Amino acid sequence: MKRKRDIQGKFTLKNHDYRQVRSLRLTESTWKKLGMASECRGITRADLLENLVQQNKEIFPDSRGIEPLNSLKIGSIAQKSFNKDELNFLADKVLQELRLGKQASSYKLVKKSLKRLIELILVASK
Repeated sequence: MKRKRDIQGKFTLKNHDYRQVRSLRLTESTWKKLGMASECRGITRADLLENLVQQNKEIFPDSRGIEPLNSLKIGSIAQKSFNKDELNFLADKVLQELRLGKQASSYKLVKKSLKRLIELILVASK
């Protein structure tokens, strides 16, 4: 799995896209499985992940196909006549699915974000 280097000693680009160094938090078993799969193919773990994303476009849609949620869309969502109680009930249901303790920082962050989303929907519906 030796990669070629250029004159300056840097790894050569595999395609014309520059790759930045990224960090992932993986379990040891996942790391080993990625290592075995990439070794069998004679590529690096990074290349294996790149190929996985490129070949599974239905799982990893192109960001150009995802439209940002703007105020017009929020307004159209609000026109479906959700009231505040229904939205709070749905938010609580999502929070329960997280399976986190109520004191966890990620739980609090999601709760705060959902509360802000509900506020935006209610404001846009007026």
